[in-house]
Amino acid sequence: MKSIFRYIVLVVLAVAGIVLGTTESVAQEMEYSYYPDQRQAPKVRMEWGVGVGGSYTGIRSISTSDVVLRPRIGFSGHFDMAVCIGRNFAIETEIGYEGASIKAKTEDLSRKVRTRTVDIPLLLSLRLANSRVRISAGPLFTVMSKAEYTENSETRFFGPVYPTWNLAAGIGVGLSRHFIIEARYIHALKDNVNQFDGVEFNTRPYRVTAGITVLF
Repeated sequence: MKSIFRYIVLVVLAVAGIVLGTTESVAQEMEYSYYPDQRQAPKVRMEWGVGVGGSYTGIRSISTSDVVLRPRIGFSGHFDMAVCIGRNFAIETEIGYEGASIKAKTEDLSRKVRTRTVDIPLLLSLRLANSRVRISAGPLFTVMSKAEYTENSETRFFGPVYPTWNLAAGIGVGLSRHFIIEARYIHALKDNVNQFDGVEFNTRPYRVTAGITVLF
């Protein structure tokens, strides 16, 4: 667990360094305020936000039919920051947490598998219609993916639900100056190896999320 948090801290510091380095070089052109008329906005500015939403993890076994997996709706939360470049482009990153569950079943055992995931995406964002429409895509780095279930009062490890490297794409619509609703699809670039009820098998996941973000 300590090594996971070290990775999180290192990645966050690296992203923060890139952001701060970019903003420092253009400090004279920046203002930390929102411009309703994007034609008056500075060439480079910062944007911050927090958001919550729901998520659905689609996961299935691709190596055996002995284990049946049925995902459930989960919840997610994230802290966002972005470097906005001109009126139509931005580089976005965030720290996102997801909690969910999967119902796993064999002939002899049925259990709810609880999952926890921490992601850090790095996305390129195209902003249209005065930033009311936002289209983003890029890599997503999963720094933690844990799944556990209980059997005979003992905790069993299911294994990771997501690999380290994934791809993400999303679209958002601005409701007002400070609120955005967004949907995102996450595609895993690698299969996982999992264990349940003594069976080892390969899984292939994907995720769909939807939620609201508050900008400040």
